[in-house]
Amino acid sequence: MKNRRAILLMGALCALTACAVRTARLEAERRSLRDREFVLAHDGIDRRYRVHVPPTCGAGAPCPVVIYVHGGGGNILSAYMNGMDSAADAHGFILAVPEGTGEVKRGQLRASWNGGAWATGACCGDTDDVGFIAKMIEKLQADFEMDARRVYATGISNGGLMTNRLACELSDKIAAIATVAPAALMSACKPGRAVPIIDVHGTADPANPPDGSEPKGIFNEDSGSGFAKAYKRMTPDQVVARWREMNQCAAESVARTERGPVKCVVHNRCAQGAEVALCMIEGMGHTWPDGLQYLPASMVGPVSHDFSFTHLWEFLSRHSL
Repeated sequence: MKNRRAILLMGALCALTACAVRTARLEAERRSLRDREFVLAHDGIDRRYRVHVPPTCGAGAPCPVVIYVHGGGGNILSAYMNGMDSAADAHGFILAVPEGTGEVKRGQLRASWNGGAWATGACCGDTDDVGFIAKMIEKLQADFEMDARRVYATGISNGGLMTNRLACELSDKIAAIATVAPAALMSACKPGRAVPIIDVHGTADPANPPDGSEPKGIFNEDSGSGFAKAYKRMTPDQVVARWREMNQCAAESVARTERGPVKCVVHNRCAQGAEVALCMIEGMGHTWPDGLQYLPASMVGPVSHDFSFTHLWEFLSRHSL
């Protein structure tokens, strides 16, 4: 009798396990339908991008689009490591993840972006990344039910620099941007309209120190690290001041908010209803807010969980073309 009960129990456990495996397989299949990878030929190069479509999009309901521009050394998977697919599901936007160009090291592409030149530097290369992303947006419009008036861009570090450049040169396609720790803003920036922009920077960022001091640790030229760059950075205040000037914002700040370690200043008396905001996060390093601690905090500074893409989405989603 005991043996029979044991056999029945084992059979039930096997059935449950098989059910769990089938459920996991079905969920993977459902997710694979919502995550598709594409190759786009541009300027003689095959360029990759990935698209994540949340379950709420489609069936006659055009959705906004967020373009996530990975940082230097990243690739097409960086957005997923920082939870941007979950953010897309939570907020109902299509996530588009273009990939930069670079070298494969230790089996992974370490890619970067041509973010342009400014008074004290340039980064990185001469690839026509703007043209690639412009063509990607056109393909998105052809392939998906997207709201072309609500296309946004966001990125960190070299990806933040590139996001700034997209706003400068594709202001007819991109409604608003959110940058995290960009090194600068290209000098030749001449958007065709006032572009709403929010910039986020950590006070403990060793790569682009907010006070304008020299980069620290692995980001310093003396370290001999591959993370070190020879250019001189702009401070967050300088970047935001340029955007305020281009967007013809009133000199005084309109709103100052403080929530724990997060301190934001918003200028919303700007041309064409644009806003320019700067959020400084006490103690955050060169990291994506609420994202992955991709290297030890001793090297890149800590991730902050006091701020997340939800806060950036609140800003971006207020604006459309």
